[in-house]
Order: sequence, then C-alpha cells, then structure tokens
Amino acid sequence: MSLDRPSDARSPEADEPAPSGFEPSLATLIRSRGSALLGGLERHRPGAGDHADRTAVYAFAAAVEMGLDRDRAEAVREAARLHEVGMVYVPAKALAKPSGELTPQERSLIESRFARGAELARGAGIPDRACEWIAAVGERFDGSGPAGLAGERLPIESRTVRVACACDTILAAQEPTGGSPHERQQTAVEELRRAAGTELDPQVVAALAALLARATTTEV
Repeated sequence: MSLDRPSDARSPEADEPAPSGFEPSLATLIRSRGSALLGGLERHRPGAGDHADRTAVYAFAAAVEMGLDRDRAEAVREAARLHEVGMVYVPAKALAKPSGELTPQERSLIESRFARGAELARGAGIPDRACEWIAAVGERFDGSGPAGLAGERLPIESRTVRVACACDTILAAQEPTGGSPHERQQTAVEELRRAAGTELDPQVVAALAALLARATTTEV
C-alpha cells in the first residue's frame, strides 16, 4: 500500500458495531463521539477532513510498526482524526493567510488548537485519556512546547500523531511541484529526520521512515 496518498484511513472492521453485551473499544468511542466535531471542522475549513484521514493512516501504520497492540493502534488512529478540531476557533481569514502574515493573536489561536480541540473532545464525551493525547500533540519532543513536557513524559500516542501530521503536511506541500511519489517520500523522510530529537520523537520518525521506504520499494 502506498503511504503517499492513502485513500482509506479505516480498517475493514472500523465501522462494525460492538457485539451486544461488550464494552465498546476506546477507538469506537472516539470515532462515534468525535464524528460531529469532524463535521464541524470540515464545514469551517473544507478539506481538513482529508488531512485528518491521511494523518490517521500514518499514525496507525507507525503505531503498528512500533509494536503497539491493535486496540491501542486503532485508538491512536481515531485520535489522529481529531487532532485539529480546535481549528474551528481560528477565523477563516487567518486560515487563508500565509504563516508569515499572521498577527500575534492569530498565531496564538492556531498554536492553541490542540488544547482547545481536547476541550471540545472532552465536551463530546470522549474519554479523558484520548483528550490528553490530543492536547499533547502540540508539545515538542525537546520540551520547548506550551506545557514544557518532553520525551517520555509525552504520551507515545501524542508523539505518533505529531509525526504523522508533519509527514502529511510535508507530502501535501510537495504535490504542486509534480515530483514522483518516490521523490516526495524521500523529501518527507529527510525533513522528518531533521526534526527528530527537537520537534519530533526519533523513534516514531524511524518507524514512519521505514514504512515510507518500504512503500517506495514496493512501487518501484
């Protein structure tokens, strides 16, 4: 499967209801209770759902690559879909601006999207554990993020989503250049590795880089 432009972020069993008498999984709770939040984000920022789905694919694949069990990896996937729902608090005119033209207030709103998204998720009844993952996506691996949490103090789920988000952002930015999937994936791996140890978790970067390398080899 190519990781360049994934077409389906859901596993085959993703929409199957839990058997009668069984507690729904964390992934099921996140998905069912977060669907309205995703709908609101898409209305506010058309196309955001595509980024959310692609980020979910990368996050799930990286989680499995690192050895997380299936239930946990699926929960990471569903949390990844919600990682930017806090963008609904950012005015549309700010979202349309290049980064260099943002006012300090607009930049602050964008930077707070993860914490505010976690508040929205909590209000929707999503379990606290997943809300904490969403909030911590805004932290940096070196501890220079808003809360100052670093390294292993950050949930591996949050670190995984942050790398997945960065990967999709890098790949999407390259599409207008017309490069081949192989070239875009190579560039993404290089950029992710440059950020490893500062912004991003090196372990997650290594896992996703290995996946991208295998996808490229398969396509050649």
